[in-house]
Amino acid sequence: SKAGVYKAANGVLKSGVFHIRQSWAEVSDYDRAVYVQVPQGEGPFPVYIALHGRGGTGERKMMNLKRMTDRIVIAPDGYNKGWSQKRPDVDFVRQIISYLKTCKVVDGSNIAIHGSSNGAGLLYRLMIELEEGTFHHGICSIGGLTTERYDGKNFLWDPTGGDNNKTAIVPAKGRRFLQINGTEDQIVPYTGGTGTLGISFIAAQDSFYRWAVHMGEKAPQLADSAGKPHPKNNKLMTYEYLDGNFKHIKAVGSKHGVQGKEIKEIIHEFISQPIMKQ
Repeated sequence: SKAGVYKAANGVLKSGVFHIRQSWAEVSDYDRAVYVQVPQGEGPFPVYIALHGRGGTGERKMMNLKRMTDRIVIAPDGYNKGWSQKRPDVDFVRQIISYLKTCKVVDGSNIAIHGSSNGAGLLYRLMIELEEGTFHHGICSIGGLTTERYDGKNFLWDPTGGDNNKTAIVPAKGRRFLQINGTEDQIVPYTGGTGTLGISFIAAQDSFYRWAVHMGEKAPQLADSAGKPHPKNNKLMTYEYLDGNFKHIKAVGSKHGVQGKEIKEIIHEFISQPIMKQ
């Protein structure tokens, strides 16, 4: 095949696909595919990990990211085209990252993870559960913080790896965060509450502010009216904390999907900034 298929062997990273073997209740010794695009040159290059939505694949995600040639792009495959709390998806991403960090071509001190929709659900788990220094920029598209992950005071997880999120956890600090939501999203309601899939969410601006406070923001929460319109698209309102290390885009009128070249530019500009100083 054009794209090389290879086993994850320390130090080796090239464009193509490698596999990480995992077992869980449903299956044993399952080889999970991870698609890779490495730029020309010696590096070390920053890393962008893209987590697809439900029904997507790593391969298809990679097709959409062909033009991102200034960094290493990683697009893992969700099992059965999705991500689930009932599977070791957090550990899958943890293993991908620890492998990447063995490779000379990788700048392991500059890793971004971008989750869309169902992938955004996984991104929130990674923000909550992955250890400090694992990754440095989180981007959440059309996802939200669920009430079973945040009880108003504490972030929650299941230390046994299941989906019984009753244990308080203090997430790692020092992560930048970009969150993009549409005001007309029926699946992840912008103002919070239960969406069409029966999942209960905290309001977008509230969850964004909670994360900012966790990372060190001292100022009061911005009012909804404090959003600043994007210079090229006044349907995109921007809210910022922590010197722009925390950025929320409210896409007025957008449903479960926020499109447009401005969004691509915002994301690219965000991941091109330096990591947060502790």
